[in-house]
Amino acid sequence: MKHLFVLLLALVLILPASQPAAAEKVRLRFVGGPPGGSFEGAARSLTQRLKEELGVEVSLAISGGSVENLRRINKGEADFGIVYAGDLFLARAGQLPFDPRSYDLVLGLAALYPAPAQLMVRADSGITRVGHLAGKRVAVGTIGSGTAATAQRYFTSIDLWDLIRPDFTGYQEAISALGHGYIDAIWVLAGVPNQTVIQAAGSYPIRLLDLAEDAERKGFFTQYPFFGTTILAPGTYPGVDSPVKTFEDVAVWVAGSHVDTEIVRKAMAAAAKSQGQSPALISDFSGILTPLHPGAERYWQDMGKR
Repeated sequence: MKHLFVLLLALVLILPASQPAAAEKVRLRFVGGPPGGSFEGAARSLTQRLKEELGVEVSLAISGGSVENLRRINKGEADFGIVYAGDLFLARAGQLPFDPRSYDLVLGLAALYPAPAQLMVRADSGITRVGHLAGKRVAVGTIGSGTAATAQRYFTSIDLWDLIRPDFTGYQEAISALGHGYIDAIWVLAGVPNQTVIQAAGSYPIRLLDLAEDAERKGFFTQYPFFGTTILAPGTYPGVDSPVKTFEDVAVWVAGSHVDTEIVRKAMAAAAKSQGQSPALISDFSGILTPLHPGAERYWQDMGKR
């Protein structure tokens, strides 16, 4: 028995008190947008880049779009996402439609692309200016999307929201509905050229309406300083041969304040890296009027842009 005790004591002294736990794999959650839209495409590119460069696990979830992404990230249900700069600005100030809460846990990282507003009608409809849409059915985007939120801001600002008949339907359904005359116009807020507009223009002649004239006359840009005027060049879409004045927002890559600073910095470095034929996905933070994530601050400082 004495020899057995000595042997057990020796084993205790030789073996470590505890084995170190294996490092837990980083898992990140990214919210994009409706299937086939600009948000979903940009989010897919970003998640793929993070997987390849950082070796982390990133899940990509579809969503209603900008406003839904804000809410999910603010709750901690997602880590990264894409929102419009305008929604980010208003959400932080507690000025989202019918929602006075302040979403201050969603922080900017980088600008992704400009997103012009595009209001499309059939060329044979007789609708040549925005005011002609009074009493008409307009597809404004899905509920929870930045597209629908921006449509409501615009039409309210020019005193037309209560006069149109908003249809909260997605782009794909709207293309068919416009072709069959079930709706009269489609509101699009996305990077150009947009596949929805291209697809519609390939099915029937289209017209894009000037959005800047009424906006300037009604003080839209004073009320919403994060929007800027822009012009869609002739030939951007088939059959649209004249320049179209409109306004644009900026799609912004965001993260929750709960995401680790170093993870954000490394994620941004990965997104800014060119890979063969794949260009850098981010280059600046222009258009973001709200605070940046500490990891983004550190990254832009390293780049000499802060």
